[in-house]
Amino acid sequence: MSTNILALDIGTQSTRAAVVTAEGDILGIAQVKHDVDSPHPGWAQQHPDGWWTQVCDAVRTVLGDTGAPPESMAAVAACGQMHGPVGIDEHGEVTTPWVQLWCDKRCQTQCEDLRRRCDETHLAAVAANPINPAWTGLKVRWHRDNEPEVYDRTRWFLVPKDFINFRLTGVVAADPSEASGSFLWDWQADRYSEDLAAAVGVDLDRFAPVSASCEVIGAVTEEASRVTGIPAGTPVVAGGGDFPVSMLGFGIVGEGTTADVTGTSSLLATSAARPVIHPSVQNLRHVVDGWVPFTLLDCGGLSMTWCKDLVSSLCGGEVSFESLIEMAARAPEGSDGLLFYPYMLGERRRENTAARGGYVGITLNHAAPHFIRAVMEGVALAMGRDLAIFRSLGTQVERVFCVGGGARNELWNQIKADVLGVPLVLSDEPEAGLKGAALLGAAGAGLIDDVAKVAAQRRTPGKQMQPRPENRHTYLAALEEFTRIYDHMLGYWPAE
Repeated sequence: MSTNILALDIGTQSTRAAVVTAEGDILGIAQVKHDVDSPHPGWAQQHPDGWWTQVCDAVRTVLGDTGAPPESMAAVAACGQMHGPVGIDEHGEVTTPWVQLWCDKRCQTQCEDLRRRCDETHLAAVAANPINPAWTGLKVRWHRDNEPEVYDRTRWFLVPKDFINFRLTGVVAADPSEASGSFLWDWQADRYSEDLAAAVGVDLDRFAPVSASCEVIGAVTEEASRVTGIPAGTPVVAGGGDFPVSMLGFGIVGEGTTADVTGTSSLLATSAARPVIHPSVQNLRHVVDGWVPFTLLDCGGLSMTWCKDLVSSLCGGEVSFESLIEMAARAPEGSDGLLFYPYMLGERRRENTAARGGYVGITLNHAAPHFIRAVMEGVALAMGRDLAIFRSLGTQVERVFCVGGGARNELWNQIKADVLGVPLVLSDEPEAGLKGAALLGAAGAGLIDDVAKVAAQRRTPGKQMQPRPENRHTYLAALEEFTRIYDHMLGYWPAE
């Protein structure tokens, strides 16, 4: 009986394959790393054919390492880095040998042109998102403006996991999580919008039809079977973008379920019935019912890395994160009024794309521990400001699940709990993307019925950090001052 799922994750830094049981246990993972090419400032690109070669290698490796019979695979399910348009022609040949990745900013000119020609507020109300160079539709417009011969030759523009699904099945398909990140999706009509496509300046018939994330879109072909080792005829589901699929894997489902995802960046993401329309908030369709409104701080976890490197350079030797945290603990809550502005790489909000970081409120009484603690508090305060936006627009948040590498910093988590005023539930799940993809595959294969229910049941919460009432007043005052500074600095750094 086929009771395993082959889960794929086409990430920015590696391609991975895993064999996952219907119960959610990972039997083995194979990984093939790859690099990001950046030939110009703001550019980030990769070869799509390289992803396919890596998928073939990873699948063969994990099947061999686990000893799982290939015929035990009930379905294949993929997630992947989002928004990167892979062009293929009518014969399935790649037309874009270099693919713009999610973090590529080269289509900023197309974004500014769209703002000049159209009412951004109206477009954002339809697309549930501000204009942003991350979105797939605007990246495709870049191809139309700068590589018209490529655009004209391209029959379909597929995102990374859809390109892999096409190589597996020969079927062109997308899913709602990726479609909603194209800036071509009408969130109320729940379909692509001719009006948005006309505004952006791209042809909708070059974008793949949309199937539910757990829906079977096709089966592994004989040719794909030959190079991967997956039996021909194995069902393949539509899958989803890596971020929403990871939210599923973490169990971030159901109204008001909210997560702090701190790694290199920091995201505050919540599961909601509808988008949160605000200039600071982005929205993606969840891979189950509903939406994932989120804010993104590029220098969330990276702020701590920067702080560690700075202190190490001053000390003349490597300072560990543990030592850094011990130093921060010597400073009082609120850092005696010292505030850190954590936007060292700007943010996606239009007025703040070129922002820089800084400290505000330095006095002669501030010492090294204040500066270190202020970094942790600055990221937490940015998150507190974002949470206030969610709440002001009707989102109910009673607790926040802390996932990613930041979940291991206990002092930082206590600061976040005190700032947010809700319990922080720590999760130690390291493989949410692969497990989320496996959930979608299991649903497509009929091994589970209610994906969201099972995801919530499999949630692995650990320790809880309770907000401390004695610190609430200090952090409410700090949040008020942080928000005042943020509002004052909007637009200070002009876009480059």
